[in-house]
This record gives sequence, C-alpha cells and structure tokens, in this order.
Amino acid sequence: MGGGLMTLAWPATGSIASLAFVGFVPFLLVVEDRWGLGNKPWRRGVAWVLLPGLFLWNMITTTWLGNVEEAWPTRFLTGFLVMLANSALMLLPFAFMRPVRRTFGALPGWFAFVDAWLCFEHLHMDWDLTWPWLTLGNVFATEPQWVQWYEYTGHLGGSLWVLLVNLSMLGLLVPRAWSFGTPWMAIACLLVPLSVSLWRYHSYAPQGHEVQVVVVQPNIDPYSEKFLSADPIEQLDRMLALAEPLMTEAVKVVVMPETALQERPQVDIDRDGAVSVAGLWEGRMDRSRSVSRIKEWLRAYPNATVLTGMSAYKLYDKTDDYPVSARPLRGTDRHFDASNSALFVNELGEVGVYRKSKLVAGVELLPFEEFLGSIEALSIDLGGTTGSLAIQEERSVFTAVDGSVRVAPVICYESVFGAYVGGYVRNGAGLIAVLTNDGWWGDTPGYKQHKEYARLRAIEHRRDVLRSANTGISCVIDQRGDVSQATGWWEPAAFLATVRINSELTFFSRHGQYLGYLALLASFLCLMAVLVARWMGTIGRYHGPARTEAES
Repeated sequence: MGGGLMTLAWPATGSIASLAFVGFVPFLLVVEDRWGLGNKPWRRGVAWVLLPGLFLWNMITTTWLGNVEEAWPTRFLTGFLVMLANSALMLLPFAFMRPVRRTFGALPGWFAFVDAWLCFEHLHMDWDLTWPWLTLGNVFATEPQWVQWYEYTGHLGGSLWVLLVNLSMLGLLVPRAWSFGTPWMAIACLLVPLSVSLWRYHSYAPQGHEVQVVVVQPNIDPYSEKFLSADPIEQLDRMLALAEPLMTEAVKVVVMPETALQERPQVDIDRDGAVSVAGLWEGRMDRSRSVSRIKEWLRAYPNATVLTGMSAYKLYDKTDDYPVSARPLRGTDRHFDASNSALFVNELGEVGVYRKSKLVAGVELLPFEEFLGSIEALSIDLGGTTGSLAIQEERSVFTAVDGSVRVAPVICYESVFGAYVGGYVRNGAGLIAVLTNDGWWGDTPGYKQHKEYARLRAIEHRRDVLRSANTGISCVIDQRGDVSQATGWWEPAAFLATVRINSELTFFSRHGQYLGYLALLASFLCLMAVLVARWMGTIGRYHGPARTEAES
C-alpha cells in the first residue's frame, strides 16, 4: 500500500501530492508491528516486508529508465537493477533506527529514522551512483504554492515535512508508537508549513529587471538523426530558422538545447608535432563551423548572444597532467577529453564554455573509474560517446554583451540538484537556463518529472528558469515556480519570453544543503550515544512497555 500511495503522490505518475503525507505510514506500521512488540523478542525480516513496497514505488515512478533503444541487457541494467538497488538503499535509514530504538526507546528511534533518511538523501546527491530523483521533497514539484519556504530549506526541508507528518499520523493510529502522536501534533505538522507557504506565495513579488529571450526546441530525434544522419550545420540552421522570426533588438539571449551543436572531431598531427584540428575543441573554437555560423547569424543582432549545448573536446599536450576521464588519441602519444558542454558566443567573437559536471552514472560517468580503471563495456552510448566525460570544479556564469543578463548554463541532470544550482547563483547568475535533451526515454513520465523538478529550483533561488529541451517540454518558470509558455512533446517550436533577472540571494542560495550536514552531525552523535550507552552498560536494551492482558 505504501508503494502505491507514494506512486500516486509522485509527479507524472499520479501527481496527488497530498498522498505523500500518509504514503509512508504503511512502512512505519510494519516497523512498529515488528519492532514494537513489548517484551517479546524482536521479529526479524523487516527488510523483506518493506522492500516490495519501496520497489513498487521506484519501479513505477522511474520505469522510463529502461525505455532506451538499447539491447535488452542494457535496458535490464538501467531499468530493473537501478530500481532494485535504489530500493535497497532506502532500507538503510530503517536499519539505522533499530539500534537506537533498542537502546533508547521508540521516540528517539523514530527521530533517528528521520535523521538517517535525510542523511541518505543528502549523501545520495554526491557520489558516483548519485540518484536523487526520488528525494521526498521532490513530491511537491507539482504544488509549488505549498513549499515556498524552500527558499530557506531547499527540497530536503520538504523531505523533513513529509516524514514528520507521516510520523504524526502513525502516532494517531498507534498511540504507543510515540508519546507525541496527538491530533494537535498532526494538525500543526501539516498546516503550519502549508499556511506559511501559501501566504508567501500570494505575497511574493517577482524581483529584478526584465529582459527578452528566445527559447528554441528543435525536436531532432536523438537516436536516428541528431548524432548520425543529419548534417550538424543543417541542424544548426534549423534552430536558427526557428528563432529568426522572433528576433528583435531587445532580445538578449537565444537559448538552444543540450548537445545542439555536433561536429565530428578531427585532429591532424604532423611529424614536427604541429596540431591542426576541426570541430568543437576547447581553446580552438575558431576552427568550428558551428561557431562561425552562429557569429555570422548574430551580425544582424549585435545585442544578442547564443547559449547552446554542444558535444565538445579538449586536446592535451604530451606534457600535460590529464584527468582519469581522458582517453588516448589513437595513433599518437596525446590524450583528449570529451564533454557535454554549454557554449556562450556573441557577434564580437567572445566565447565561453562550461562542462556539465553532474553526470549520469553509466551514461556519462563510469562509476568509481578513478579506483577501478576504465570499464567502458559497462557504459551506455547515448550520444556517440562512451566512457566518463570531463567535468569542471567551478560553476560558470555567462554574461550578455551589454551586461544585462548573467545566466547559469544548467545542463540536463544538473537541474535536479538544488544546492549544486546554488553554486551558479552564488557566482552571480540572475537567470537559470536548463539545456536538456529529454527525447532519450520517449513519451514517458521521465521528461515530465524533469520539468516539474525545475520549478523547485526557481523557488529555492528565486530565479526565473528557462527550459530549452530538444523536445518537450520547453517553458518559462517564474520565481514562484509557476510555468508558462510550455511547448508540446515531439514538435519543433520556439517562443519569445520576458523574464526577470534577480540578483538577490536566498538563504538556501547562500548556505546550500545545510540540513543535510546537520543531519550527518546528528547521526554521528546518535551513533556515538548508542555505542557509549552499550559499552558502559548504563542503559539496557529497550523492548517497549509490557503489554496488558487486553493488548495481548
């Protein structure tokens, strides 16, 4: 039941966000039934009871992961095994609470569970197998008016809200579960954050000056056309033709999607070591036909700049220290990197490059390659490149010709990470542009969920968000999380939009995922308390109150 309720609550698989407030109650009841049985020995096997419900939630909400045009073993790996592994990881907070509960009792045990769940979500955002798609706070992406306080807490605050309300509901159903389970507690947990958010939603005034932008959705098939058959300059011309009728002197930025620019990389090294390149090479963008074509087009619009995604490369000299992601250049003693990047170019010839740095495991990143070495046989080819892509440490922010716009080039998966996007904002971004290619997984809940999550970034940082998708959904999201000018699935489109450029930092923009760090500290202290208590023998194992004859 819990898996079904969470599935129905989740964006694009039900979107009944209110069900999240009771969706965890069935899981909590299982724990209370098996670990809260008075003086009887604790029954084992809790994991096997919880796992099917957690897997059902994972499977239905992210079943689109297996909807790639790859061989069945690959689809099995990206679909079933990823869902099963993530479901198993969700058992860890339950495992953490058990020794705390046995040592200190039910109430400390439940708060240890809440704390451990926040730690799990926090850590799941920052390792090679990162997958924060089902972070509980994401469930409110379709109801932004409920979570305007994310500007202070980020989406981990939403996770805390969900867990506390579910615990208060458990207390109403099973009073012996914990002493604070009263109707007033449940009402306060639910309505206080909701009331504050609704007030903030209706009283918030958008900040910043207005500028005009053009957003392009070219709708180029990523399997049969984008990386294979279509000429890259022809693809670029199609995108520029979509933008052309909307261009005016007031347009400051033209936004095109992830990997919009594609050129076959070419390198020629003569006997003397002189290098000649063609294509999208970092530091040598003047050799790119695409960049030359954009500059030529911009001559008619000197006030505008183009922000676009591209598949880029970097060539290393023989003496350079290259990262583990670099691969040998066949037939030479050189190495090169491939990257999923953003390009910012204007008519003056100024060029900026940013490398996507939150990579999708198995597609853009070979997990733990630094320790295990290259195992490209396990990677998935979505875009013509296998193996780990290159990244960068700092978040780049691009500035328009006249300085009126400073824009964050957020590439695809990066838009799921609230604190990561905050790095762009702290670096001066007044506008967020999400460049994505959501066509890999077809017309499934995946691209719809991806769009909804971007609404949370708008609230967290109080920035307008532009989404330029290769195919649906491109749109504008304002600083309250409301969507406008959304395009349809699998259709070429472009639109002119007026957005605000905000320079103010929210509390969350300044301090990032502080709730996660506090949770880690609390978990450490909790673990130390259990170890000390058991070592000293001053606190016996807690088995709950003895049952009365009627309860038995």
